[in-house]
Amino acid sequence: MSIFAIVAAVVLFCLLVAGHEFGHYAAAKLLGVKVNEYSVGMGPLIFQTKKGETEYSLRALPIGGYCKIEGEDGDSDDDRSFAKKPWWAKIIILAAGAFMNFVLCILLLIGVFWYSGAYSTTLAAVSDGYPAQLAGIQAGDTIVAIDGTEYDDWLAVVDAIDASQGAPMTFTVERDGQTYDYTISAVETEGRWLMGITCKLIHSPVKAIGQAFSMTKSTMAAMGQFFGQLFTGKASSDDVVGVVGIVSMIGEQAKFGIINVVYLMAVISLNLGMVNLLPLPALDGGRILFVLIRLITRDKVGANAEAITHAVGMVLLLALMAFLVFKDINRFVL
Repeated sequence: MSIFAIVAAVVLFCLLVAGHEFGHYAAAKLLGVKVNEYSVGMGPLIFQTKKGETEYSLRALPIGGYCKIEGEDGDSDDDRSFAKKPWWAKIIILAAGAFMNFVLCILLLIGVFWYSGAYSTTLAAVSDGYPAQLAGIQAGDTIVAIDGTEYDDWLAVVDAIDASQGAPMTFTVERDGQTYDYTISAVETEGRWLMGITCKLIHSPVKAIGQAFSMTKSTMAAMGQFFGQLFTGKASSDDVVGVVGIVSMIGEQAKFGIINVVYLMAVISLNLGMVNLLPLPALDGGRILFVLIRLITRDKVGANAEAITHAVGMVLLLALMAFLVFKDINRFVL
């Protein structure tokens, strides 16, 4: 991987982190909470300036960032501290980082699909020798229904084909203003169930927006399933990468063009948002969980107990990051 690709990957990753932390920053400011520092990167300070009550920092290690909010990690006498805000305001501030990641993901995907073309249910090609071509489906046909259920989303069509596991499916297609029904069974090829059809790409902002939301929804479902498998031991730890792995993947995608990089950044942004919402100590999801616990128990679980829990969680999180860096170097560098 070239030095340029590495630098570009680091910059792009930092932008995602900056976007996440900006979510916390903006929500805190809007809700009247004092923000002491907004930092991109961690570790030794490279640059810092102060505007109003907030210090804006750039730090040496591109492995994260933070938004230091008054009273977030303990009690504060400041009337504008996080600790003095109602529970719903705390949850909004804590969830705003992940929300910004989801927004960034959708915006990046809109750009990708607007430029490259959004999927449609109109067929651009039908592969020779595959079930669709043998049944009589032609390029230019538009899939309008499968087994009587209407479809206007190509990804949903792909999911339906895969879920069929080769069982017969009745495709209703539109051709020259007429509709035709074809009963077809998918064939398995390299672990995937295929009909031999390729969709037409449409360059439209409206289609791009719809495709971006659809892709985000399906990717979130896949990631949620993976997290479930990971915590139950059904997924391999080899599928988990750290910062070095992310930078390496971005560098590899850079070889195939900027659109591939933008798409990967959208997926990483979505992943970053979902990981941060996991109910684990030191993560935003863990902090949200404590807000709810303290609300239900009427603060029987005190701020000190929460602070200690998050401190331990942070140590474990940093240890995990260090382990992943070591693992990634062995996998992607050595």
